[in-house]
Amino acid sequence: MLIFLAVLILFGAALELYSLKDNSSHIRYHSQPSQYGCEPGEAFQIKTTITNYGVRTIPFLKLEEKFPKEIRLQGVEPLSTNDDHCLHANVIYIKGRQKITRTLQASLPQRGMYRFEGCRLLVGDFLGIKENNKELKQEEEMVIFPRLLDDDKLERALSGYYGDISVRRFYIEDPILVNSYNDYTGREPMRSISWTQSAKKNRLMVKEFDHTTDLSVTILLDVYLHWSEGAHREELEYCFSLARTIAEFLEKKRASYRLLTNAYIRSRNTDYEDLGKAGQGAHHYTMLIYTLGQAASNSFCNIDGLHDIALRKYAGESALFYIAPFENEKRRAMVQSLQNRLNCQIYPMYAASMREVE
Repeated sequence: MLIFLAVLILFGAALELYSLKDNSSHIRYHSQPSQYGCEPGEAFQIKTTITNYGVRTIPFLKLEEKFPKEIRLQGVEPLSTNDDHCLHANVIYIKGRQKITRTLQASLPQRGMYRFEGCRLLVGDFLGIKENNKELKQEEEMVIFPRLLDDDKLERALSGYYGDISVRRFYIEDPILVNSYNDYTGREPMRSISWTQSAKKNRLMVKEFDHTTDLSVTILLDVYLHWSEGAHREELEYCFSLARTIAEFLEKKRASYRLLTNAYIRSRNTDYEDLGKAGQGAHHYTMLIYTLGQAASNSFCNIDGLHDIALRKYAGESALFYIAPFENEKRRAMVQSLQNRLNCQIYPMYAASMREVE
C-alpha cells in the first residue's frame, strides 16, 4: 500500500511539474462576427476558434473573452463589465494539435462601430495551484447601421420635397451647369448674359445651360454641439437615422446623392475617397450607411467649418438637406447663407422638432 501511494505521489508530482511549464505559447485564438455590418438588434453569429499547436494536452484552459460591453449573447452571462468591454469566461480541455470551434448567437442594439479585441488565456497546473496568463489581442470590427425611420409623415414630407426639387430642376436655370456660350439675340433674359465672355468677345454673349444633368442631392449632416448645450444623444442618433432614411428614399427615386458631415469617422481602414461624390446604387448606399454607422457623435469642426465645407464642395446639386440636432440662431444664419450663395434649395431638418411631432 505504501509503495502504491509513493508511486501515486511521484506520478502526481511528475504531472504537476509537467503542467507547470508554460503551454500558452502554442495557443492561438481568433474571434470574428459572421458579418461586417447589420441592423440594430439583428442577430448574428460570433465564431471563436482556439487552436493548440503544441503536442501537450492542456487539461485546464480558461478563456476570458473581451466583447463589446453592449453585446447580448444568447444563453451566456458576462463574467464582468467595465466602461470599455465585458468579459465572458469559458473553461475547456484541449488536446495537442487540436482545434476547437464554438459559435455564439449575438446582437447589438445600438448604432456604432464595435471591436472584438481578443482574450486572456489562463492555463492552470495539474493540481490547480497556479495559473499562467497571457493576453491575445486582435482587431476585428463590426458596424451597426443607423435605424431606418418608419414614419408616414416623414415619407410624405420627403415626397413633397422631391416633387419640389424636380419641378425647380426643369424650370429654373442653373448658372453652374453651363454647356456653352451663344450670341445674345434679345430674346434671352438679362440674367443669362455672361459679362466675362461678353468682354472677351466684345459683344453680348449668353450662357446656354445643360438641362440633361441628373437630379442630385447633398445630405449635410451637422453633429456639432457646444459644451454648454449638453449631450443630446437621442437627437444625435435621430440625425444619423434621418440621414440614412433620406438616402434610402433618394435611392428608391434613383436620384444621385452624397453625404457631407462634420462627424468624426472612427475607422481608418475604410477608403472614404468618394464620400463627397454624388452617386447611387447598392455600393454607394452601402458605403454611406457604413459611414453613418462608424461616425462618432462628436465633430471635427463647428457650424462655420461645415458651412465652408458645403460651399467648397458644392458641385451644382439641385437640393441640400441640412440635418442638425436642433435649431438655433447660428444654424438659421448658416441655412440663410447657403440659400443665398448656392443655386439650390435648402431643406433644414431639425431632430428635436421632428421628434416632438411624432
